[in-house]
Amino acid sequence: MNPNTMKEQIEASYAWVTRHKTPSEDNVMAATRDIFRARLDRVYKELTRPPRSEAEGALLTAIAGEIGNNCFDHNLGQWRDEMGCWFIWGIDGATAWIILADRGQGVLSSLGRVDPSIRTDQQALDAAFSRIISGRSPEKRGNGLKFVKRIVNGNSKRGLFFSSGKGRIVLGSLGPSAEANVPQPSSATAVFGTWALLLGE
Repeated sequence: MNPNTMKEQIEASYAWVTRHKTPSEDNVMAATRDIFRARLDRVYKELTRPPRSEAEGALLTAIAGEIGNNCFDHNLGQWRDEMGCWFIWGIDGATAWIILADRGQGVLSSLGRVDPSIRTDQQALDAAFSRIISGRSPEKRGNGLKFVKRIVNGNSKRGLFFSSGKGRIVLGSLGPSAEANVPQPSSATAVFGTWALLLGE
């Protein structure tokens, strides 16, 4: 894997969710859930090869699956312009990286309808990763990102940076490394939808 690939994809995907719509590339976009699931199957096959254990690769794939499914589950009829999920991955040395992003309604818009006391992007992210709450109420949902948090924090070789609007969550021992790779926006910059970088060794 070209060592510049992760950096280039971080910059391209982050620009896509923080600026007015820019043209995306077919090879990074999963426009429908079917395409996303097919690509997720390829991720699983790649991440479960030695020297990474099958169990570890499966957990990383499950995290990506949960975040990517949310891109579709919470944005039906709510896309800003381009439908689907930016979904790209690679392996640099011992580190696997996965980027997932969407130009949907964002976490605050989704959860704020369910709990009007949630008024900021940061409050929305904190709730999403710690409370049983879902923008698809009254459906019995809302455990997915708690699962993500538990799995990421359950091993010193995992990390996640997740952003929506102006809110940010950093999880796991590799979380600071993920955050260090993220372009630092100005105070006026917000993520349209969601953006996530998952790392695993």
